[in-house]
Amino acid sequence: MFLLITILTLCYLIYYLSQKRHSFWKSRGFVQLEPKFLFGNMLPAIKQQMSFGELLQNLYEKSKIHKLVGIYFCYKPVILVNDPILLQHVFIKNFTNFHDRPVNIDLSIDPLQDNLFNTPGKKWRDLRTKLSPTFTSGKLKGMFSIITDCNKVFEKYLVDNVNNGKDIFEFRDLFARLLTNIISSVAFGIDNDCINDPDHIFRRMGAKLFEMDWKQKFQAMCAMFIPLLSGIFKFKFTKDDVEEFFHGVVKQTISYRETNNYERNDFMQLLIQLKNQGFLSADKGETKWAEKDGSQELKKLSYEDLAANAFLFFVAGFETSSSTLSFCIFELARNPQLQRKVQEEIDTVLAANGNKDFTYETIHELKYLECCIDEALRKYPIVPLLFRVCNEDYQVPDTNLIVPKGTEMMIPVLGIHRNPDIYDNPMEFRPERFLNSSTGTTTETKGCFYLPFGDGPRNCIGMRMAKVTTKIAMATVLAKFNVEHVDKVFANKELDIDKAQFIHTPSKPFNLKLTPRVIS
Repeated sequence: MFLLITILTLCYLIYYLSQKRHSFWKSRGFVQLEPKFLFGNMLPAIKQQMSFGELLQNLYEKSKIHKLVGIYFCYKPVILVNDPILLQHVFIKNFTNFHDRPVNIDLSIDPLQDNLFNTPGKKWRDLRTKLSPTFTSGKLKGMFSIITDCNKVFEKYLVDNVNNGKDIFEFRDLFARLLTNIISSVAFGIDNDCINDPDHIFRRMGAKLFEMDWKQKFQAMCAMFIPLLSGIFKFKFTKDDVEEFFHGVVKQTISYRETNNYERNDFMQLLIQLKNQGFLSADKGETKWAEKDGSQELKKLSYEDLAANAFLFFVAGFETSSSTLSFCIFELARNPQLQRKVQEEIDTVLAANGNKDFTYETIHELKYLECCIDEALRKYPIVPLLFRVCNEDYQVPDTNLIVPKGTEMMIPVLGIHRNPDIYDNPMEFRPERFLNSSTGTTTETKGCFYLPFGDGPRNCIGMRMAKVTTKIAMATVLAKFNVEHVDKVFANKELDIDKAQFIHTPSKPFNLKLTPRVIS
């Protein structure tokens, strides 16, 4: 009898605490979406019925008439920000209230994660100031020959295979191998050939970064929904062999260059400059100005910071760009009239420049191709949601609502990008949206709503690099080949999205056939 009473008491206590916790937003005057017992609003993602991005899109569609609503990650109260004007406050106008991302990782035991993406506060600001000059147009132009060398290997691989009758390709993996070549060369100064050697160690380590067994999935869910457990059990998300590999590569590269006084126009060389002198040589005047102004101390980059940010550049660079390319070529393959328009632009630009190889300047003349990439990023944002954390109590403009300090703010990028009130017929792939608009819309919508690279001071630092690498890769394919789907079902069928991945990526490969173009 005592045991039964104890069990009933515990059940009632759990139920009572659940009800109390799940009234957090309602008790503060916020509209909230009705949570489920134990799981809050996250059950479809936990059961992998939806990807995390698709779940937030679903919650957004239910609540977009409200500027913001309360939701629950199990028992953790979170704010879903829907309104583009309010997003402008979060990203830009009130940035000092939202300058950090929520970090549910112990950076002291997972040092490769202590990079520009995750690190908070003053350290983030100092890192951003130091690293921003490494991504200027001038620096990128200096690295362009490295990118084109990788694309020549890619082009030769396609031509040789098609000439030998092997004209069907799985481009998602192929683009990942190309971007692994580019990023490993630019970030680490190491030339490899993942195109012809799919089992190359750089490709294996890159793929391993996104592989998760049941234990790692459980840890990731705990970090997201019950961060207290992550702190107690000291979860580490970078696999030991991956960490050992990247540290070995970084140390080897630095040692070789400093011992042999060897320099190369790449990202690693710029990081070495920041490690040895605290500024980039070409930007010394600007750095001195910043120091004089008191906005930055002239500190040298530590080895740990160098390694962590080279690692971030690799992780963020190859997966996001290869996924963007996959979505873009998927759409162009099922829209042959758009494909022809891109090819005509490529032909015109190359002819005007003597039919020579692409240069940094000619790549920037491919305006319609850039519109296609922008539209792919709108319809398929690779990072389908963004995070911020409120670092002080914040009064929502034009309301009496107070967002408490420490609250995580979720931005449903996928939902906003596919909102028919912002983008007419959002599931139609229409590159023309971007011909005369950097945000792809001519509606009266104001604020922040086109967010493939985020917005404000904490937007994606590698945006220019991503645009250049995706444009030259796509131009390399379409300059020589017509592309069509092998499986004709994709003429009217949308891609299924991987439910287990945080990033927005196809769940299954799709094959494309290349046919050599006849150019008159």
